[in-house]
Amino acid sequence: MLKNKSIHKKNVDKSHRLELMLQAMADRIFLINEDMTIVEQYGSAAETLTDFDVLYPAHVSHELKSALSDVLRSQQPITIRYSVLLCEQLDLSISEIEAWNGIDERWFEVIIKPIDTCEETSYALLHEREITQTYMDEKELRRLADTDELTQVLNRRAFTRHLEHAFNDSTTTVVSCLMIDIDHFKEINDRVGHLSGDEVITQVARICKDNIRSNDYIGRLGGEEFGIMLNRTNAIQAYDVAERIREAVASSSCHIDGHIIVPTVSIGIAELTEHVTSVRELMVNADKAMYYSKQTGRNQVTVHHDNLPHLSTAPLNGANIRRAG
Repeated sequence: MLKNKSIHKKNVDKSHRLELMLQAMADRIFLINEDMTIVEQYGSAAETLTDFDVLYPAHVSHELKSALSDVLRSQQPITIRYSVLLCEQLDLSISEIEAWNGIDERWFEVIIKPIDTCEETSYALLHEREITQTYMDEKELRRLADTDELTQVLNRRAFTRHLEHAFNDSTTTVVSCLMIDIDHFKEINDRVGHLSGDEVITQVARICKDNIRSNDYIGRLGGEEFGIMLNRTNAIQAYDVAERIREAVASSSCHIDGHIIVPTVSIGIAELTEHVTSVRELMVNADKAMYYSKQTGRNQVTVHHDNLPHLSTAPLNGANIRRAG
């Protein structure tokens, strides 16, 4: 009898310690039944709330309920992420607002797992943790991976990805691609040095960014060449944008190490039409138009068309390229 009491006391103490540990967690844990009612809650979920619509903003509550339904139906776990804006938290006290530490948006990760309780009622366990810092770190890593270090515009991979997205998106109406190359750039490097050349590249990138919209994209494709993707813009409209960029570059100047450099650019334009079969073809068309601008005088804009003359751009002493094998 005493032994049974001792065992019972140990079990009670163990359960009490476990409950204290769960309540002390920074994460939130909910046990939810098939009626979407919160049966148990632990961690920072100190409030005894049973309704998702009270606990979460409407869009989050809807997303979680939908995920819970999927888990209970499929008996497979689901992981989702959601964010909450400070402006949505209308019932927060001053101290609770201050606890946000100046952050306008907080991110959370929720893991929802089915629970087998051998009862008729189905349950799911919802484990929620804040991942704001992790999300911000991941976002910064993505930005760094997509950004050209010198100019802070997109790199070639990221720019091409945006073109691929537009090409594969059935809702895309019309898109134009600009290829922009700084004229006589090798001579600039040879006469005033590569660091001065970097200044010219940075200035041209800045001028391009200033002359496109926030929903357009610019990327440095390599060396002194840039690409611009203009959304909802046909070739004729793109010509006006390209001319604006060309004139802005030609009217600017770089003052570097006692030199005044007045750069110019050659620009080619290609429109994404039903006859273009790939992003590569679109970029090649814009590239051909850009080289036509270079070979016929530089500091000008050319729109690609099927009858565009083919001009040889190969120098007399070209690269040594041989067939393999």
